[in-house]
Amino acid sequence: MAHIIVITILAILFTSIFAKEFIVGDDNGWTPYFNYQAWAKGKEFVIGDKLAFNYPVGAHNVFKVNGAGFQECIKPPLSEALTTGSDVITLATPGRKWYICDVAKHCAVGNQKLIITVLPQSTSPAYESAMKFVVGDDNGWTPYFNYQAWAEGKKFVVRDKLVFNYPVGVHNVFKVNGTGFQECIKPPLSEALTTGSDVITLATPGRKWYICGVANHCAVGNQKLVITVLPQSTSPMSAAPILATEFIVGDNDGWKTDVDYQAWAKGKMFMVGDTLVFKYEKGSHNVFKVNGTGFQQCIVPPPNEALTSGNDVITLKAGGLKWYICGMGQHCEVGKQKLAIMVYDSMAPAPTPVPEKDSATQGMVAYGLMAAAFGVLLIFTL
Repeated sequence: MAHIIVITILAILFTSIFAKEFIVGDDNGWTPYFNYQAWAKGKEFVIGDKLAFNYPVGAHNVFKVNGAGFQECIKPPLSEALTTGSDVITLATPGRKWYICDVAKHCAVGNQKLIITVLPQSTSPAYESAMKFVVGDDNGWTPYFNYQAWAEGKKFVVRDKLVFNYPVGVHNVFKVNGTGFQECIKPPLSEALTTGSDVITLATPGRKWYICGVANHCAVGNQKLVITVLPQSTSPMSAAPILATEFIVGDNDGWKTDVDYQAWAKGKMFMVGDTLVFKYEKGSHNVFKVNGTGFQQCIVPPPNEALTSGNDVITLKAGGLKWYICGMGQHCEVGKQKLAIMVYDSMAPAPTPVPEKDSATQGMVAYGLMAAAFGVLLIFTL
């Protein structure tokens, strides 16, 4: 019993010591026409942290919604609105969290909405053991450097950090998918990291691709990096698989012709780590993953790329648009048996580094409180 009490005390103490408060939008506050996904990128939200939404009273509000409410800007009952102008939300549970403003068309037109992923809290010292990799080491982030040779032999694990160092204004960093990496396709400028010392926390396992979008630095200077991130399977701080969602494509209709799969997908939030399940009568249909052109024109890939089990499960491993078709007969062209979705990355890279003295101070406080807790243990065991 005493041990349980002490563990509970420790959990509470660690949560309170290491909790952070995030001012949503920083100096911009909570307002339309601001890219809150770009703001959230590079931040790590953990149970116990707080979100503060600052805005002029009466001009905006804050609603917590679900994935469909986020996508379609569906307003909950007014009684659920936060309206103080300085609304503070404590992140109490892990998983995806969605927030919108419902004033006028601030959500639908002004894109005044935020999605984050909250990670579990832990007192495990594994949090401190994450590795920090300075990309390119002393060379930094620059054209005409062999980043694949640099990455070779390194072990990248969930919660490790990549640091991209470069002169501000000379380069930038984009996270892309495999095609974007191969063809040096630059995402929208709003997704660029541009601080000159960009820190990315590797929040999920799998392949990760990064490029520089300035001039021809990627295409000609080969300024790009691909790595494989391994799961941190032995640590309770690793990304929790329980947060993933399984989607049965078409729900009760399954995978067949003459179903509006875009209507089915509307309002759903697909995230890296989620799974799609295509259910159909074996031999009647199949599933091909294609590109945008293959989707539009119903171009069937080679037969060896088909999924044919009748219960095909696809894990969404990277963000971006994903396209799927049935290659049987004219099921795609005539029966519209095809699906396009947008997959979002987990929003959990890199908190702002804590200065050394602050980190040390926190460590001293933590150990002091731990010592006090063990004193409690001694009292209960005597």
